[in-house]
Amino acid sequence: MIWGLIVKPNDKRTEKLAREILELLKDSGEVYIEKGFAKVLGEEGFSREDLNRKCDIIVTVGGDGTILYALERVEKPIFAINCSAMGFLTEVDAKFAKSGIEKILKGDYNIEERARLKVFLNKKRLEDASNEITVQTANVAKIIEFSVSVDGELIDKVKADGIIIATPTGATGYALSVGGPIVDPSVNAAIIAPIAPFKLSSRPWIVPIDKKICIDLLESSKRAKLVIDGRNSYDVKPGERVCVTLSEKKSRFVRFGESFYQTVRLKLVR
Repeated sequence: MIWGLIVKPNDKRTEKLAREILELLKDSGEVYIEKGFAKVLGEEGFSREDLNRKCDIIVTVGGDGTILYALERVEKPIFAINCSAMGFLTEVDAKFAKSGIEKILKGDYNIEERARLKVFLNKKRLEDASNEITVQTANVAKIIEFSVSVDGELIDKVKADGIIIATPTGATGYALSVGGPIVDPSVNAAIIAPIAPFKLSSRPWIVPIDKKICIDLLESSKRAKLVIDGRNSYDVKPGERVCVTLSEKKSRFVRFGESFYQTVRLKLVR
């Protein structure tokens, strides 16, 4: 087995756990360490692109943010170990890391594939979104004005703090906090959820994920920011367009059988 290892930075508890996991991985195969953690160890480090090319499975130690950091450049299956408060996307908590690795070595696991969104700003393709994109005000306490269309058909004109377009994976994140639905990841749908809309009739939509969803910032609007998976942001000027549709790439996760519904009960319904 060839492993990749990506670790949440600047966290002593996570670093301690990652050192223990690294020794387990070295005992069971070859390990390539992502640059950030490799620098802490004083060892040779590799880019996420390198890990994606070389490794069979990528192990992440941290939380959902660490997973999204990996997914930005990785399509190989991710075995995610939780070392944070929530870790909704992770598969095991820290105390079960060793047994999880043992299950993988025995082949006692499956790979779950989830949809991503490819993202365009004025026809230029950016990085894919595994969770969601937001188009949001660039100025605190100032709303933006935009139209929303699906496959070229206008569905709404909105004044709001912004809008979220989420995958089923991202439905349990930011989109859920603004009133969006919980969506089974096997449903091929995208969620369109306004953020603090000015009119009550602007409600969340669920549409087929292979449709082309476009947000046009109106000429009368303030400037906005396009944010992808809470990580990368781009300026959006009045008159510019953001579009998303189903990506040809997938997010892949190592799973041991716990259902999505069980995860929701354990981590969201507390």
